[in-house]
Amino acid sequence: MPRYFFHLYNDEVTSDEEGTECADDSAATALAEEEVAIQAADSVRKHRHLVRSHRIVVANEAGDTVTTVTFGDVVATLD
Repeated sequence: MPRYFFHLYNDEVTSDEEGTECADDSAATALAEEEVAIQAADSVRKHRHLVRSHRIVVANEAGDTVTTVTFGDVVATLD
């Protein structure tokens, strides 16, 4: 299975040096969406705010960007 790297860009940049095996780009994107939702919730819990542009960039083994998922992509705004 191919390996994908999930780099977190929030108040700091956290590079994923190990990576995670996923079946394909779609599976890696789904995993990124789950992780972004967790990180967004954690940000609200800890800091009482959400920066919608914070994101996870998913890269393949060649270093090419597969997708970028922002906190704003996974959080709905209800009024």
